[in-house]
Amino acid sequence: MALKKEPLEIKCERCETSFRLWIPTEFLSEWGKGTEINCIKCGARFEVKRGEKGYEASLIKEEGEVEEAPAEARETVLLVEEDKLATAIAQSTLSDIGVNLLVAKTGREALEKLENGNIDLIITDLHLRIPDDPEADLDGEDLLKMVLEKGLNIPAIVTTGKDLIDDLILDPKWFDLHVKGFIQKGNPFWAEELKDKIKEVLNKQ
Repeated sequence: MALKKEPLEIKCERCETSFRLWIPTEFLSEWGKGTEINCIKCGARFEVKRGEKGYEASLIKEEGEVEEAPAEARETVLLVEEDKLATAIAQSTLSDIGVNLLVAKTGREALEKLENGNIDLIITDLHLRIPDDPEADLDGEDLLKMVLEKGLNIPAIVTTGKDLIDDLILDPKWFDLHVKGFIQKGNPFWAEELKDKIKEVLNKQ
């Protein structure tokens, strides 16, 4: 005679794999007190217990592991950068600091993204304008001025591939545009410097 079984659907939070367990009824009372199982793909550990809605599986955090904040609870950072390599480097470096990263290639695209959602921080390249591209008619400064004109009080970090000079950095206009720092791209550590600056501005130390 076949054993009666109760299904349990599990989606692994680590590797996104979904799988189903069939719990034999003879084990129901034992499993109701709590038992451990492993993800069939990555081996992540889950505790299975009976809850109000039946059997439930919760991921067991390993020692020293920090629980990641839900996407909706993270700050949203808008990166405005037309260089593909710089964008890829920034995305890779910033992947572990718990922010939602949006990318825009032009100032116009950045303004559209600002209209569509709440942005907590803008990172913009200083030189975005491309003479032959009518869609790329705004530089970083132009973008931040338009953000200010919209009544948005959003902190910003300015990046540039050119040498930073005191006359540029110390100009009081950047304070009015809510610029919190400048990062010079090109050196091997610029993305890490950007990462540290983001954490400082968003109080994520």
